[in-house]
Order: sequence, then structure tokens, then C-alpha cells
Amino acid sequence: MLTTSDLVARIRGANGDTQEGLARRLGVSYPTINSWERGRSEPHPARRRELEDLAESLGIRAELSVLVIDDDPVTAEIVRAATRRVDASVTVGAALDGWEGLVACGAQQPQLLFLDVMMPGIDGLEVARRLPAIDGLEKMRVVFVTASQSAEVLTRAKSLGHSVLNKPLEFDQLARVMTETLEALD
Repeated sequence: MLTTSDLVARIRGANGDTQEGLARRLGVSYPTINSWERGRSEPHPARRRELEDLAESLGIRAELSVLVIDDDPVTAEIVRAATRRVDASVTVGAALDGWEGLVACGAQQPQLLFLDVMMPGIDGLEVARRLPAIDGLEKMRVVFVTASQSAEVLTRAKSLGHSVLNKPLEFDQLARVMTETLEALD
């Protein structure tokens, strides 16, 4: 769920409203909107619902949970940076190896997983094969990421039924995957 502060900021950004304009639209005072946006106060539950309804009418989505399993910590930072291009609240978790990633999948229950194919120990292909044994991940989207150009590796990854993104990863490409995942959740 988006914080009230994020919700107000996203509504204003999508709508082009000033704080005063949003206050008029909702029938509250300008200082009230200012206080909500700065995180100084929270709206009454009925007002919060009005904000959520307005956000929904503007196509603002609530949230997406993403997990990155990659032995290179830079990949998670690239995914985090790409979330700024997505019109939703995106949380990004990270695991540096396959075993830690399997545990994180069970604990976090992400809706989207960016999974490195080539990792020491248990590789991404083996992680993907083990994911169905974890309850609650039936709807999770898995996207392999790899720097490998090996036809054999790419074929094995695609044979598991998941898409593959080649490194170096691009912000627009990652944002598109996140947006598509959000749309599939609606």
C-alpha cells in the first residue's frame, strides 16, 4: 500500500494539481493536503479511501514486490533505480546467491523475480526448478537475467518458460517488465 504522502504526490503528479487544487477537489483545506503530503498527519479512513479511489481513476497502481537474486549486487541497484520510471510503489529485495534467494522468495512472496542464470553454488536455472515447491509463488513472474551469450544457456533458460533479459540491463527495459507485471496483476 502506498503511504499517504506518496499517494498525494502521485495524484498531484498524474493530475497536474497543485496542493490547493487537490484540496478543492477533495473538499479539504490546503494545509490538510500539505500535511498529508509531508507525512505530518494521516487522513480519516473515509478520506484515505477517496484518495485511493482518485488514484485508481488516474491509473496509479498501489505496489509491486520485486526480488533480485544475483551474485552481483549492482544488479539490484539497477533494478531499484529503474523503479523510478514505474507509476507504482515498488519494493525491491535482494539475495546474493541461489540458496539465500529461495529463502527470500518464501519469506517475501514477491510478484516479480529477476533471477541471474549464472551464479556460483546453485545457479538460477536450479533455483527456477525449485520455486514451484514454495507455497504462495504460483503467480510470481520470473525473468532470467544473464550476461551469457551461450546459445545453450539461453535455450535452457527459455525452456523453463520464463523470459530472458541480457545484461547490461537497461532502465526502460526493466521498467517495462515491472509495468507489464503490474498490469497482469490488475
